[in-house]
Amino acid sequence: MPKQTFFNLEAEKRQAIIDAAVREFAEHPFEQASLTKIVENCGIAKGSMYQYFDDKLDLYMYIVDLAYEQKKAYVSRAFSLEGDIFQILNEYYRLSYEFALDHPLLHQVANKFWDSRSAALSAELEKGRLSRARDFAQVLHEAMEEGIVNSDLDPEAVFFVYHAVGKELIDHFHQGCDDRLLQQILDVLKYGLAARN
Repeated sequence: MPKQTFFNLEAEKRQAIIDAAVREFAEHPFEQASLTKIVENCGIAKGSMYQYFDDKLDLYMYIVDLAYEQKKAYVSRAFSLEGDIFQILNEYYRLSYEFALDHPLLHQVANKFWDSRSAALSAELEKGRLSRARDFAQVLHEAMEEGIVNSDLDPEAVFFVYHAVGKELIDHFHQGCDDRLLQQILDVLKYGLAARN
């Protein structure tokens, strides 16, 4: 987390640091992102950055948290819907797409976070996965209790499929979100691949 000295900065300078960091982390995964470029783009000395953050990882996680706070403000509405799990998923993906359109750089920061192979991020990636699993688990549990989802399924297996499909879908939002394709994807999640009468 940022040091108090960062919050003591005037709002304009603080925002310049955030904007430069968002641009760099949207373009590059953590391991390739350059702290030097960030300080050059916001016009401060590199040594000054260490007065505000412990290191690049500290700055990076602050920016990732900002991205997810913004995204959560969009998608949390899906989980308060009256409807079944498939209506909730449909709204979740629609709101995720809306977020990607409204905040393309923050969307890319979030995507790059999940794509990172840095050992320094492994604990944070696992924490993020568990947080998303908790959100989904509640909705899944209710759907199983109501008989909407097969209660014999292992919730871990269901989450694995949901997470993999959702990540792939969200990763490709920059290509556009065809509502028909989204419905077809959710149809596969709902009914599987077996032939239907």
